[in-house]
This record gives sequence, structure tokens and C-alpha cells, in this order.
Amino acid sequence: MLYLLLFQSLISAGLFLLKQPKHPSNRLLAGWFAINSLNFLGMLLPEGLTTYLVIGYLPFLFLNGPLFYFYVKSLTTIDFRFKTTDLLHLLPFVFVSVYRLVSISESVSPAGFYHLGMPPRYLLIYSLISLSVLTYLALVILLWRNHKRNLRNYFSTSSRRTTLDWVVVMIVLFALSIIAEFFAPLIPGLSTHAETSIFWFNQFNLGMLAFLWLIVGLMQPAIFKTMPVNAEERQEDSAKYQKSGLNKEIKATYGQTILSYLADRKPYLNPDYNLETMARDLNITRQNLSQTINDELGKNFYQLINEYRVDEFKQLLKNPAFNQFTFTGLAYEAGFNSKSAFYRVFKEITGETPTGFKQKT
Repeated sequence: MLYLLLFQSLISAGLFLLKQPKHPSNRLLAGWFAINSLNFLGMLLPEGLTTYLVIGYLPFLFLNGPLFYFYVKSLTTIDFRFKTTDLLHLLPFVFVSVYRLVSISESVSPAGFYHLGMPPRYLLIYSLISLSVLTYLALVILLWRNHKRNLRNYFSTSSRRTTLDWVVVMIVLFALSIIAEFFAPLIPGLSTHAETSIFWFNQFNLGMLAFLWLIVGLMQPAIFKTMPVNAEERQEDSAKYQKSGLNKEIKATYGQTILSYLADRKPYLNPDYNLETMARDLNITRQNLSQTINDELGKNFYQLINEYRVDEFKQLLKNPAFNQFTFTGLAYEAGFNSKSAFYRVFKEITGETPTGFKQKT
């Protein structure tokens, strides 16, 4: 089983290194699979061989959490770039690597942990690894929740491609792995058979995690396309708005420009329409567009575009040329990308169902 998991991780790392178009998320995922490969390789090596591998695979386990965190961050951040301060996330890896270099004569067998036979200092390191991963899982949850809240400022529709709901599944599997591998063996009086069962359960769980991540990773495109962004747009929204320099007159002008553009060109009929497209069409920065929509028009991008789609649906419903269309057919014509999204949005905006609206008209 371990040989199969090692092979899967190596192949997956190669696939994400070669995946097109190139995006930081693919490189980060390739790194996670590479670390996973080291983990499985360390379990397959004969006991004591790690003595000759200098630092061994142990320090690399501290990279699991940061790689997962930056993978999600690269997907949820516009124009994602690594910063110098991001190197701080490598400090645990560096410290443990140095420690392994100066204690090269010590050998640690992966199986030893399950029998609690390794030195206390290595038990401490494994405990820190588990704490590190759990901490980063909490940070990923915060990233995901903030991303879900901010989606409506950039997209007019929601889909699996943009919501990243699969991240929750990964977090659960990651947490199960940590609990099974690092905490369950510490239960007093645990039998050897139970320890072995926990070990193989954890390897199966890691295999499932790697397989699911392979599938969703290959299917997950970059959410935000890379495009030039000025320094102001890389700050937090509140700070950006304070320093944007948009006065009431400029926002009023931008507001009228947006409304005229939507009425004349009807870009909302495109189900994939987003803030980036509007910014390119109007030659206005995303920051200024978002601020104008929020402050001048009193809504977010999602609300603005879907109000136009609902109005379009109402007009089509009254048009005799579309009498043969179902509600769903009209919804697609109006720019909605699914039946469920249409019914949900229509209810949110009008306070009634399409059927109720038609009966009243």
C-alpha cells in the first residue's frame, strides 16, 4: 500500500508541475505531493538508514501546513505574489533541519512513534508538527470564509469553481490524519494491534486525501486571472477606500458610466460576467469600480448584476416571442447559469417566486 501511495504522490507532483496554464497554486500543490512522497518514502526505508540521509524527512513535515495554506491563498487572492515576510513560515522547517544536522548520529524510525519508543525530544517535534498543521488548517478556514464573503464583490454568479467548498472536505481529512497519527497513539494502554490499525487507517486516510486533492486540483482553475494591479489595489479594502482619492463627483460620474454601460451593452447576459471584465471594458480600476458600486450605488457587484438579470427575465416573460420558454429557459436567456441560482436570486431580490410573480402580472 505504501508503495502505491508513494507512486501516486510522485506522479501527482509531476502532473501539477506540468499543468497549464502556469499558476502559483499548481506549483504549491506539486510541492505538497512532493512532501507527501518523502513521508511515504521515509516509512519504506530500512530503520537506521535515515542516519545517512542527513536531515531525513522529518523537517519536511513542517511544510505540509504552509503549502496547504498558500495553495488556498493563491486561489483566493487577486494577483497573488509571495512576499519576503512569507519566508517566516519556513522557520520551523529550518530550525528542525539544523537540529537534525547537529544530531546526525540519532536515528528515528517512523514506526517507533507508534510504540512511543523514540526520544522525548522527537515526541515534542512530532507534537509540534501536529500543532503546526492544525494551526494552518484554522488559518485556511479563515481564508475560505473571507473568500466566500468577498465573492459577491467580484462575481455575478457562484459555482464550485469559485466557492472552493471542497476545501472543507480537505480540512476534515487533514484533521482526521493528525488526530489518528499523533494523538490516538498517546492513549494509555493502547494495544499493539490497535496501534497498527491506527497506522494503516491513517495511511488510507492520507491516500484518500491525496487522491481527492489530485482530482479537485486538476479540475480547479485559477479563480482570479493575473492582470496588472497598482500598489493601491494590493491593500485591504478599507484602507484602499480611504486612500483612493475618489470624491463624490468622481463616484457620481463613475456611477452613471456604469449604469449607462449596463443598460446599453447588457454584459450581464454573459453568465461568467465579473468585475474584472467590467474594469477592462470601462478602463476603470477594480478598486474604484468596487468602491463606486458599494458607495454610490449602495450594493455589491453580485447584487447589481443580478438585479439587471431579474429585470431582464421580467421583460422576457412579458415578451410574446418567448411564450414557449420555461422559467429555466428564460433564466438562461437573462444570464443566469443554473436553475437553482435563478430561483434563489429571484427570491432574494423580489421577495417572491417566479410563479408568484407571473400570477400577479
